[in-house]
Amino acid sequence: MAAKSKLEKFKLEITDLIDKDVSIRSAWKIINFKLPPEAKISYNAFFHFVKKHIK
Repeated sequence: MAAKSKLEKFKLEITDLIDKDVSIRSAWKIINFKLPPEAKISYNAFFHFVKKHIK
């Protein structure tokens, strides 16, 4: 079984941001700011998470 994404706990917040017409890049910056330095996520990974799980 695959490990759960660290973005799963931010899924509602990401959905809310995307629904408010915030760009994916801006949403990535907001969420990445909330993550500790060792847990930062790349834009590509965030983009694919949004495309697969949000949109």
